[in-house]
Amino acid sequence: MKRPYSFIILTFVGLLVILAAREFNHRVYRKAENLRPKTPAAAAYTFPGEFDRQQAIWLQWPSEIYNGDRPVYPVTINIIKALDPYIRVNLMVRSQEEVNQIKNLLKNSGCTGHNLHYYIINHMSIWTRDVGPIFVKGPQNKLHVVDFGFNNYSRGGNPDYIAVESQVDRLAAEQLNLPVIKANLISEGGAIESNGRGTIMVTESVVLRRNPQMSKEQIEKEYKRVLGVKKVIWLKKGLAEDDHITTGHINEIARFANPHTILLAQILPADRYTNAISQESYRRMEENYQILRDATDQDGKPFRIIRIPMPPTLYGEADETGQIPVRSYLNYAVTNGAVLMQTYWQPGRSDILKTTESQVKDTLQQVFPGRRIIGINAENVNRWGGGIHCITQHMPD
Repeated sequence: MKRPYSFIILTFVGLLVILAAREFNHRVYRKAENLRPKTPAAAAYTFPGEFDRQQAIWLQWPSEIYNGDRPVYPVTINIIKALDPYIRVNLMVRSQEEVNQIKNLLKNSGCTGHNLHYYIINHMSIWTRDVGPIFVKGPQNKLHVVDFGFNNYSRGGNPDYIAVESQVDRLAAEQLNLPVIKANLISEGGAIESNGRGTIMVTESVVLRRNPQMSKEQIEKEYKRVLGVKKVIWLKKGLAEDDHITTGHINEIARFANPHTILLAQILPADRYTNAISQESYRRMEENYQILRDATDQDGKPFRIIRIPMPPTLYGEADETGQIPVRSYLNYAVTNGAVLMQTYWQPGRSDILKTTESQVKDTLQQVFPGRRIIGINAENVNRWGGGIHCITQHMPD
């Protein structure tokens, strides 16, 4: 039976109506999509190098525990005096009474402290590099503070201590009215070294120990998210004498002098066989040297590597507990116009140490032209397990 022409016409018209309706709905959907607020792209952070321009250096005034037989406050005073002509110093204190005490100490030491500013922020340690604010730049160069987790260097310990130290960076950000970036990662500032252009160095012995539930790929992804870096260089281990303290912070062994130059620790041949600690540190530093020789920056370019000797002859000098303190020329602090270098020679110590120290100072002067190299005896800080860099934190300009 033949279908009537009217049926064919009605079918054709129906198809046209369906197609027109689909087109109308598609246009409405596209219009709605255009009007819908777009999800902003992830912020592009940058993690400046320490050698870049700064606006301040942060410190934490040492509590009573650090001022017994190995007092740290004289070192802190000397650091403030050295920095005073060059940079604003933001000092974290626990009370107004502490401020008054510090002012008297500075006055007695002949320091005006005109560049010193006080922030009442509860803290228990001196390790500003590790628990203080770590600054990155966000859009329009606005500073942000990255809030990494803190677990007392994977050593456990008093939960109250860990809780207090964990909030130091956030309290500083609050006083500065800066936004905080929460990191899903445990990491201290002394465990990260930045070339300021997109590459950081870390050690496996620290970062993997802090975050045993994460893979290297997951850790890298999180560093890249919160720091804005493009590349992570993994060294193996830090100094053997640092194993029982931080498990091997990078700032004792490898530092960026500029975006393209790495200063790497070296145990001199005469110290190699002094004891088991010096032998192991020698092996580790040579392994790290091979890694860095093959490494490239965020743009695929190799680095210039300069070896910096560990203070010679001191591997034979243990502290009162029988431990070899972490003494390193690489635990320096850089700021505008100056580098604060740890010095070890004193009358009674070897001429080899004196000569080597002079050579290290010359090297730092070459890689930091235009900056004054200022020597500071920080051995009382070294005996607590850190150094000048560990107790300072730079704030980018």
